[in-house]
Amino acid sequence: MRGAIMDARQAGDMLAAGSGVGCMCWLLVRQGRLDEAEQVAAQSMDAVEPKITGAEPDHYAVWGGLAMEAAAAAARNNRPDEAKAYRQAARVAATAVGTAHRNVSRHWSVFGPVTVAVKALEDSLVIGDARTVVRKAGEQEELSPKAWKRLGRPSTNDGNRFTLDVARAYTRTGDLSAAMDELTRAREAAPQWLRHQNGAAETMQEILGKRKRTLTAEMREMADYLGVVG
Repeated sequence: MRGAIMDARQAGDMLAAGSGVGCMCWLLVRQGRLDEAEQVAAQSMDAVEPKITGAEPDHYAVWGGLAMEAAAAAARNNRPDEAKAYRQAARVAATAVGTAHRNVSRHWSVFGPVTVAVKALEDSLVIGDARTVVRKAGEQEELSPKAWKRLGRPSTNDGNRFTLDVARAYTRTGDLSAAMDELTRAREAAPQWLRHQNGAAETMQEILGKRKRTLTAEMREMADYLGVVG
């Protein structure tokens, strides 16, 4: 990844370099290097900040993507105010783009209002606020099926993770039936992906632990699919 970023810089393509930095920050967050991830993302935001007028969608998408990476690091590092500010910057960029913008060769992702809303929802789950996740998933306009048709869907990965986040939130608020509906939806959309997600197995384990009555056939089948022992 470092080599890709260096090559892009040497070629004078700062947006491709910024996309590479975004991937690097994702890796840093997964390694728990949260201070470093936020700092690198914020510095790169400064380097590729779009002009007030005349910026292309690619430019906003890369800058907004870096803002989302900075927010993810800050939220996981108990810096909610900073995370909120980064999320607001991402929303500004998404508003400028308007609808889901795709340019896989330049920034390897989908960026737009729906993506920003989906990723912001993660912050509430990270801090343990499952009720806010459930409320926003049901009420926030950008997260509604109609908005996804009008504004464009997020990437397959982001969309599937959103479904999994909502399933976990429903589990933690005690609505096990709704949680199962979300897990089933995720399985229908990406069966092999779901089978390898630790978050899915953990959610199913929570469902089994909270279920007071006999497990339904659907629960037993899903637990077996995810390799969870009741």
